[in-house]
Amino acid sequence: MKLNQKLKLICCFLLFTNPFFAQTAKELNSNGIEKSKNNDYEGAILEYNKAIEVDQTNASIYFNRAISKGKLKDYEGAISDYTTSISLKEDPNTYYARALMKVELKDYEGVLEDLNKSFEAKKTNPNFYFLRGTCKNLLKDYKGAIEDLSTSLEINPELTKAYFIRGMIRISQNNKEEGCADLHKAKEQNYPKADEMILKFCN
Repeated sequence: MKLNQKLKLICCFLLFTNPFFAQTAKELNSNGIEKSKNNDYEGAILEYNKAIEVDQTNASIYFNRAISKGKLKDYEGAISDYTTSISLKEDPNTYYARALMKVELKDYEGVLEDLNKSFEAKKTNPNFYFLRGTCKNLLKDYKGAIEDLSTSLEINPELTKAYFIRGMIRISQNNKEEGCADLHKAKEQNYPKADEMILKFCN
């Protein structure tokens, strides 16, 4: 083998084996984020996979990969990555993100468990109370559902669907007066099913 060819092979070997030339986990994670921003979620996951090969202790990489898996409707895969992220670094925002994936799988008890763990980060967010109230309703905790939906409306009075759901719960609990008042409020805010339910229950 000629000297020039040997030198080329040596250079290639050094390029791919020397850590100095290798991409860091941070760089690979950044590549994944960029691909995710461009809606290339499969490409993003490949970058996160590489990043995890380099560093298995970085919670944010698992968190980011979970987001991409969620976008691809791999909810179980996303939950697994959020769980790993939590095991590396407890973060109430990660519990909230995992709760959203559990909603997709209709694991409402699991949703409530994660929402309660995310409370400190989300206690001023009306969507947090709306989601928790909706789950409580599905689990037949009607009193708790009304409390959470009411809190969501105190924070954001324009959360139209909260009026509608609270109204339907109140009517189901024989509180027709307040229930119909909620339905009329939903109608004022143009909620599509409000008219139909008012005609059915409030006349």
